[in-house]
Amino acid sequence: MTTTPEEVDTTESAGSTEPSHSSGMPRRMFLGTAAAGTAAAVLAACGGSNAKAAIPPATPPVTIPQTPAQATLGVNAESFQLFSEPIINFNALFAAGASGTAAALGEVVTATEQANSPAGGVTFQSYFDAMNAMGNKLATAAAESLKNGHTVSARERYLRAATYFDQALFFVLGTSTPGAEKDVYNTMNAAWTSAAALFEPAFEKVAIPYENTTLPGWFLRAPGAKGRRPTIIINNGSDAQNVDTYVYGGAAAIERGWNALIYEGPGQGANLFVDNMVFRPDWEKVVTPIVDFLSKRSDVDTKKIAISGWSFGGELVARAAAFESRLAAVVLDPGYAEPYMAFPADLRNIASSGDQATVNKTWQGIIVPGATPLQAFTLKKRLEIYTQEAHTEAVAGKVPSDWYTISRAMQQFNSTTVADKITMPTLVITYQNDGGLMSSGVVPSIGPLLPKNSATLVTLGDDTGSEYHCAPMNPQWRNEVVFDWLDKTLG
Repeated sequence: MTTTPEEVDTTESAGSTEPSHSSGMPRRMFLGTAAAGTAAAVLAACGGSNAKAAIPPATPPVTIPQTPAQATLGVNAESFQLFSEPIINFNALFAAGASGTAAALGEVVTATEQANSPAGGVTFQSYFDAMNAMGNKLATAAAESLKNGHTVSARERYLRAATYFDQALFFVLGTSTPGAEKDVYNTMNAAWTSAAALFEPAFEKVAIPYENTTLPGWFLRAPGAKGRRPTIIINNGSDAQNVDTYVYGGAAAIERGWNALIYEGPGQGANLFVDNMVFRPDWEKVVTPIVDFLSKRSDVDTKKIAISGWSFGGELVARAAAFESRLAAVVLDPGYAEPYMAFPADLRNIASSGDQATVNKTWQGIIVPGATPLQAFTLKKRLEIYTQEAHTEAVAGKVPSDWYTISRAMQQFNSTTVADKITMPTLVITYQNDGGLMSSGVVPSIGPLLPKNSATLVTLGDDTGSEYHCAPMNPQWRNEVVFDWLDKTLG
């Protein structure tokens, strides 16, 4: 996916009458947003306006300085609001946007009303509780439908349950039970697995050989499809799940007679939450075994294997495409080439201020203790994917402590030096109000770095309600753009 300045709520400066500014990044981007003041860290994830959050501000409060791009664009200050808290609102838009595929608007609205009901407004805990309750309601109803032979209703209800459990999973680290990530993931995945078994044909659960283990995945075939078919690998980003990738490509693929492979790589899904396996920058080591696996199947047209990298997956897939020539077409959604540059300059400066002891002394002495609950959640959520220690600390309710090691792991995710090796047709998507990060030069876009005539650049915007990172309100339009391009490119 892409990113627009989906902003974060910041606080007002002490004694100031000026309104706070918003700054931030996309939900599904690999690092989210963070910014440090002189006395305390101010961290924001994706989301909205300068509306006041139910989560208490830092003491003393700190104002995040805006970049020129943020000041000009105003980010998504006028976005559709289900919640006043921007990061929660932005995530809820994905559930609303999935209506018709793996959610129902009425259920999302009902859960929203429940999450907003506690005194003081929405919190991470109230949102988690409301979405978890809705997931349980749907899973119970699905089991009853299946018991009575209503398989279509059961399938649809399991799918929606997976979406609501997915919404709850995103915020576990901000609740009173941060160590429940594994359990919530397993609950969500059980609902998804139950739904997958009820499609016609059933989604095929696969184990993809990978180094000394396997990667879990699902192979989706179109109803009635015979022979070898064009196949798309749907590469997730940093924090979505299988049900999300079904909404963002899986369903669209089988509707068009394509096969689709949905999988969980290092740092994703069960690999992170169950096995504590974190991301790796040399993503070709992940994608090449997947292409090997698909090439051995009799239902895959090996000359028409495409791949879509969603959110942080855009950088991952760009790196993989530079080394895996068997890919016939590539979608970078968005085309971030060096995501670390989206991290606030103050924190990048701390990372480069000296040796490990010096960096971590500053981090642990200023940033960690100065973080508000909102900032602490975002730090835990965005950093847990880079080192095993960071993940262990996050689920223990602690802000990861080794910024020196984490920041250096982040910097390895950089496809600028290999972009000229991506020679197959490539679609690069950007989004209006996706942060202005690439357009402002804050984060390099891979588009201009690709070989001449190999790239098609597309921007999605508010004329279709597909603005903001990953088009949360209109995945249908995004899918239509992607598959129309794929059909035209591969025939």
